Amino acid sequence: MSTYSKPAINLSAQVAKLKSRGLEIQDDAAAENCLLNVGYYRFSGYSYPFKDGPTRERFKPNTGFDQILRVYEFDRHLRLLVADAIERIEVGIRSRIVNETSLLWGPHGYLDSSNFHRRFNHAGFIQKAENGVTVRRNLPTGTPRLPRDHAETFIDHYYIKYGDPYLPPIWMTMEVLTLGTLSKFYMGIGDANLKAKIAGEFNVTAKVFANWLHSLSHIRNICAHHGRLWNRAFSITPLIPAHLNGVIQNANRFEGHAVVLVTLLNIMNHGNHWRNRLKSLLSDFPEMDPRAMGFTNNCLELPVWNT
Repeated sequence: MSTYSKPAINLSAQVAKLKSRGLEIQDDAAAENCLLNVGYYRFSGYSYPFKDGPTRERFKPNTGFDQILRVYEFDRHLRLLVADAIERIEVGIRSRIVNETSLLWGPHGYLDSSNFHRRFNHAGFIQKAENGVTVRRNLPTGTPRLPRDHAETFIDHYYIKYGDPYLPPIWMTMEVLTLGTLSKFYMGIGDANLKAKIAGEFNVTAKVFANWLHSLSHIRNICAHHGRLWNRAFSITPLIPAHLNGVIQNANRFEGHAVVLVTLLNIMNHGNHWRNRLKSLLSDFPEMDPRAMGFTNNCLELPVWNT
C-alpha cells in the first residue's frame, strides 16, 4: 500500500490543472471563485461523466467549466426538493408510529424492553432518548435531571412539572430523535400485528416499510451532508412492492427513491405538487439527461407521476 503524497494546490493552480486536462475555461477569475465556494474535490465529482479515456483524467472535447457548474446547480436544487419531501414524510410517519404505539402501550410503553424484539438494542435506544432530552443520570436526590435551557420548551415543561417517569411520553421524546433512530425503533417493534398496521397505512408490508424507512434515512443523510444525487448508484435501495412492479425501474438510482417519495406523499395528500415541482426542475435544466438518475424513456408519463 502506497503513501499519499499529493500536495495541496492553490486556486490558480487548480484552474490550471483543469485546463491542462482539456476543460475549457473562459474566465479564470470566475472559475477560481467557484472553486473557492464549491471546492475542487466536490466540483470534480460532477466532472467525471465529462471525462474520457481509461484513466478518466482528460475531458471530452468541447467540455466547458459552465457545463459542469450547471450540473452542480441542478443537483443542489434537487437536494432541496428531496429534503422538503422527506421532511413532510418524516413528520407524517413519526405521527403514525407515535399514535399507534402509544395507544397500545401507553405514553411510556417505549421504556419497556418487552415491547420490542429480543434482538433490538433497547438500551442503546434509551441512551439516544436520554441524549435527546439531555437527561443526567446518577445525580444527588433533589438535583434537577434536566437543565432549564433545552431548545424545546415542551421538554423543559415536562421536567418542570413531572419527575416520573424519568423520560417524557413517547410523543415528546420522538420529536427530538432522528429519522434513523425512528427507523430502528420501527424495526425493533416486537408486535408483528402492530408493525403491519402501521405499514398498512402506506399500502405496503412491514418488511417493505422498514426498508423504505431505512432508505429514506440514507438519502436524507446524503442531502444533509450536501452529497450528490445526480448520476449516483445508491448503496441502500428501496424494495419494490408488487403494486410498484414496472414503476420502479432502477431502484439503485434516484428514480427508485423518487417513486417512493411521491408514493408516500400521495398518501399524505402532498404528492401532486411535489411531483410537478420535480418535473419543473427537469424542464428548467433541459441539458440534464434524466437517464443519469435512472429515469428511462417515458417513465415520467406513468400514472404515479400524473394521477
